[in-house]
Amino acid sequence: MIRPRGPKYYAAMTWSPEPELDVAAYARRIGYDGPLEPTLDILRAMQLAHFYHVPFENLDIHTGHRIEVDARVNFEKIVNRGRGGFCLELSGLFARVLRQIGFQVDVLGGRVLNSGRLGMPLSHMTLLVHLDEPYLADVGFGGSIAAPLRLLDRDPQHHEGRKYIIDHDGDHWLLSLWDVDGRQATYVFTLQPRDFREFDAVCHWLQTSPESIFTSGPFASRAAPGGRITLTAGKFIETQGENRSERMVESRDEQFALFRDRFGIVVPVTS
Repeated sequence: MIRPRGPKYYAAMTWSPEPELDVAAYARRIGYDGPLEPTLDILRAMQLAHFYHVPFENLDIHTGHRIEVDARVNFEKIVNRGRGGFCLELSGLFARVLRQIGFQVDVLGGRVLNSGRLGMPLSHMTLLVHLDEPYLADVGFGGSIAAPLRLLDRDPQHHEGRKYIIDHDGDHWLLSLWDVDGRQATYVFTLQPRDFREFDAVCHWLQTSPESIFTSGPFASRAAPGGRITLTAGKFIETQGENRSERMVESRDEQFALFRDRFGIVVPVTS
């Protein structure tokens, strides 16, 4: 049985030295205004706030800006410039903030299952938070996970109209989710704690390889109460429960206006 890690375990971990972050500024960015203490209720509230306020997006890749798994770089982008990002940025910054608050957090590596194929090793980052029991906390899986999930619960878990199931086969764990529109997504992960530096190579691959889903075109997606908004492949898609609307976005100017007005993203200019 998995048990919460003790303080001695965390003191022995060889995580990379990390800078002090302005946790209050991060909380304002995600729309959270409650206390900042290492409790389950606060973890739930912070993850839900992130779920509704921070988009999953890849615009830097298509505007000539390099993505890094770096605390200061990610904080400047997500907090100071009001942007989103992909999993290595979003979950990486969330992990650092949680640790600074006092949570005991393992950074885990995973692989997304897409069209029957697993992605590159460590191409997804998720978090294991140790409280009275272990919780999977993920703010980077397409912006689709609304709450911390009980790792050891085999029954379906429901949050914000979404369904989540966690299972495992030996050392390999599996998370499957169903969004409000019935869309299913899955990733595989292990419980081996990782250092942020281990993700540097795959971060480069994700933003440069023609085989990466992130290099095929710009997109942004963000949850909304009862639904989701997404701009991808020249289409703006809005779902509300079982209702779905879709329209073509004809021009680059219109696309940039939607990024700004519906996602709060000012598209960066190539330097």
